[in-house]
Amino acid sequence: MLPDLQKEDPSQMLYEAARLYYEHNFSQQQIAEKLGVSRPGVSRLLQKARSRGIVRIEIIDPANRGTALEHELQNRFNLKAVTVVPYESENDDAVKSRLARAAAKFLEQIITDGTILGVSWGTTLQAVSLALSKKKLRNMAVVQLNGGISRAEYDTHASEIVRRLGERFGAVPYLLPLPAVVDRAELKQNITSDKNIARTLDLGEQATVALYTVGSFGHQSALVKADYFEPVEVEHLLDEGAVGDICSRIISRDGSISSPELDERTIGISLGALQEKPWSVAVAGGRQKIAPVRAALEGSYCNVLITDEITATELLEQ
Repeated sequence: MLPDLQKEDPSQMLYEAARLYYEHNFSQQQIAEKLGVSRPGVSRLLQKARSRGIVRIEIIDPANRGTALEHELQNRFNLKAVTVVPYESENDDAVKSRLARAAAKFLEQIITDGTILGVSWGTTLQAVSLALSKKKLRNMAVVQLNGGISRAEYDTHASEIVRRLGERFGAVPYLLPLPAVVDRAELKQNITSDKNIARTLDLGEQATVALYTVGSFGHQSALVKADYFEPVEVEHLLDEGAVGDICSRIISRDGSISSPELDERTIGISLGALQEKPWSVAVAGGRQKIAPVRAALEGSYCNVLITDEITATELLEQ
C-alpha cells in the first residue's frame, strides 16, 4: 500500500491509478487495495484522470464509418465531415469542453505545412485553442477572420486565440484589432483600405481552413452586449427572422443575410468566402444553437460540422 502518496503529491495518485488500470490491467479493487483507498475512490480517480487529460481514450475506426447520427447528418446536408459529441447535461461548459476537444482533434488531422488557418473568436474557440496539442509546422499562418469587441467586460479572446494557435502550430499570427461593426459603410471602406489591414483581410480570404462558431442572435448576444446595436435594431432584426451570426454577420432562418445594410458595415470575411473554403469548420452545440446551426447549414456556409447529440437529432427531425 502507498498511504503517503496523496500527502506528498495529490496528483501523483491520479497517475498511479491510471497506470495501474490502463497499462497494467489491474482491477479497480486491486488498485484500491494497493493505494489504500476505497473502490469508489478509485473510480473517482480514474474519472478525474480522464477529465484532466492525463488519460486520453481514442477509438480507431479503420473504415472511418463514424456513428449513424454523423453519417445521416453528412448525407442530409452534403457535408465533408461531421463529428457528434455526447450530450450528458444542460451544462454549457461541459458541452463546450467536449466540442473543443473534438474540434482540436479534427484540426490536428487536417492542418499541414503551408496551411493558412482562419479563426473567429469567442469562448468556444478559446476552449479549442486550449485543447490543442503542440504540432510544429512550416510556413503556416493563423489569421483572425473578423473584427472583435473592444469592451473589456465582454472579452472575446480574439487576440489570445490567434496567438495561442500560432504557438501550438509554430505559425505566424495575424491579428485584426478592429471593431466587428462600424457606424457607416464609408467608414469601413476607409479602415479596410489601409494596406496592413487589407493584407490581413486578404489572408483571411485565402485561408484554406476556416474555424468558427455559430452564435445565437438576441438581446444576450455578445455583439448586442457590446453596444453594436440599439434595442430597437435588435427587435427589428428578430422580427425579420434573424437567428444567429457567423463571423459577426447576422443570418436569418433560411441562411440569408438578415440586413444587407448591416452587412456592408461589418468587418471581416464574407460568408460567400466561407462557402468556397476547402475546409469550413463550424463548431457549435447546445439547445440555444439549434436554430443558428440549421441556418448555417441552409446557407451552405460550412462543409464540416462539429456539434452535440441534441443539436444533431433536432437538425434531422426538423
